[in-house]
Amino acid sequence: MADKVTLSLNPDTLARARAAAKQDGLSLSAWIDRAARKEALRCAAQQHEAWLAANPEVQDELDAFDRYADKVDAGWSDLAGAA
Repeated sequence: MADKVTLSLNPDTLARARAAAKQDGLSLSAWIDRAARKEALRCAAQQHEAWLAANPEVQDELDAFDRYADKVDAGWSDLAGAA
């Protein structure tokens, strides 16, 4: 169950959020929850990218793994119809 909170929003922001929620077929609470979740994930992704930029050796390892995975994956056939 979701936690209940009290928010104070600028009247223009609230009007825009209500309109967007209605357009998306969501309750205002569901729309704000989705918007907050998207923003939190965006911020986390930015922090992750900044950390990778500050630690290029890790990015090099990730890139090497991606190249390896692509090479290994190229040798597999589609087994979906095998059963």
